[in-house]
Amino acid sequence: MSKKVEQYFKEVMDKIVFINLSNDFLDKHVNLRFLKGVPIPISLEVLENEAKKSGGGKKGFSPAAAAQAMIFVIGASENFPYAEQYKRFLKYNIKGLYVATLASGIDMAQSGRLMEAAIVLRAADIYDRWSRKDAVIDGPTLRDPKLPQTPDAIYNYARVCRDIYMNEEEEDQTKRAVFREESVSAFERLMKEFPAYDQSYYFLGFFYMNKKRYQDAKNVWTKFLKLTKETVMAEDVRERMEQVDDLIIYEKGYLEVMNDRAEEGLEILLPLYEKYREWWNLLFFIGLAYRKLGEYEKAKFFFKEVVRIKPSQSDAYNELGLCCASLSEYPDAEKYFKKAALIEENDPELLCNLAAVYINWGKPDEAEKTLLKAEEIAPGEEITKLWRMELEKIKKA
Repeated sequence: MSKKVEQYFKEVMDKIVFINLSNDFLDKHVNLRFLKGVPIPISLEVLENEAKKSGGGKKGFSPAAAAQAMIFVIGASENFPYAEQYKRFLKYNIKGLYVATLASGIDMAQSGRLMEAAIVLRAADIYDRWSRKDAVIDGPTLRDPKLPQTPDAIYNYARVCRDIYMNEEEEDQTKRAVFREESVSAFERLMKEFPAYDQSYYFLGFFYMNKKRYQDAKNVWTKFLKLTKETVMAEDVRERMEQVDDLIIYEKGYLEVMNDRAEEGLEILLPLYEKYREWWNLLFFIGLAYRKLGEYEKAKFFFKEVVRIKPSQSDAYNELGLCCASLSEYPDAEKYFKKAALIEENDPELLCNLAAVYINWGKPDEAEKTLLKAEEIAPGEEITKLWRMELEKIKKA
């Protein structure tokens, strides 16, 4: 799992303090001597409650409270310097830890404490993997009788990460991206380690669809339908899969256009237009194919349809400007490039396109003003330099 999520667990870690067990205490408890010199985490809330109970602020050592804090530390920072000692303490002293930690994480998620839930569920998964594969401990422990390996911790962790990124405010795009990636990574690991578990395929299908990985979405949903007994979810997937084949065709078509095989792209995309006349992405690539073939009037029709459906689509305005410029329709080209630049807050490339219109239109003064603006926004841009050179040639002529 990615370490990127740990930066967002810091807030919970800030609520934990560390104490050291005295040598006298450790001498009395031989089985805890491996904790000598190891800082023990305790939540501030627990310390405050104990201080109120004792009246004098006495700090006592509660194995249960220490275990709870250790779980948070392990989940929030997998490579914490004393993580191995904490896992050993938990394995020796806390009975039913995996099941209890899993239940606690699920309860937190259901109550809306998503960040804490993510940490606890991550800890449950880390601890269980360690106890099965990595730990070499002699002698009896208090861990549950050998439990069968289950997908529960990974699955619930993946779900909580998904909920975090879906619930996060739009302005924190970095946080959303980190938890989206973490969720996908967890679901993909779940699919690999538990190939018969249907839920990983279900959720991954949506992730792949959102990423426009349509063939991948079809593959995982096909597996889901073979495995699942969930009739409602299966019906949902069947309805969505009816569109997947067309999306795969669309993906193939727009890749042809992007790879400068416009004629081949049109052959693939135009049949879809009969079914999806309001699908602006499809219309955009049909328009782009026609523009690349020099069929500007046809291209203009499709780009105008795009901005009718999605008025904020700046790329379509830019393409309309390019088509009009190619047809020497300079007033319209000016209008469309200005609209595109307004939406994109004066993108230098769009400004250069506008300057090119003014140069070809015989308006060098307007071109000068536009290029100056582009140079202020992005000094040193190659495309700006090229049009500056072109303008200077015209001035000298």
